[in-house]
Amino acid sequence: MVVVTRTVAVDDETERRAMSVEDASSWWWQQRWESIRRGGTPISLAWDGGAATGVLFDQGVPHTAAAVLAALPLHVPVVHVAWSGEMVMSARTYDLHIERENAVRLPRPGDLTWDPAAGELAFAYGTAECRLPSGENNVVVYGAITHGLEDFAEFCRARRFEGVGELRIA
Repeated sequence: MVVVTRTVAVDDETERRAMSVEDASSWWWQQRWESIRRGGTPISLAWDGGAATGVLFDQGVPHTAAAVLAALPLHVPVVHVAWSGEMVMSARTYDLHIERENAVRLPRPGDLTWDPAAGELAFAYGTAECRLPSGENNVVVYGAITHGLEDFAEFCRARRFEGVGELRIA
């Protein structure tokens, strides 16, 4: 995103603010945050009563995306997380036999994640921050839901009170 601002200098402060506007894509955190979100291999998620589609970030996290793709189809029992916000996580572990790449702590709604330390697949459906009882945690975001996030969020919220649900990923 490029932000272009033209102002008439009313005072020194206004002029300083106008001069400090940059192309947001050049900011370090913006580059770091967006660099993993590249790729387009289609993926589908299904659960009793619904479905969603998304993409694997096969260019941004090629090793993780390839490992997930090789493991498909997956049947993932999920429960609601306790400390991380609006996410569900796998109720069993998955060893993808790869090392952590491009890990983040703040997934976005719709992000598909993997925690190599715990072997957990997790799925953000709203505001989330990866945490453990001992503090912050990082996960690899290997893909994202592109269609059907609202229905997916409804399924995930139900995990808080209805317990384990199953995601089918292909």
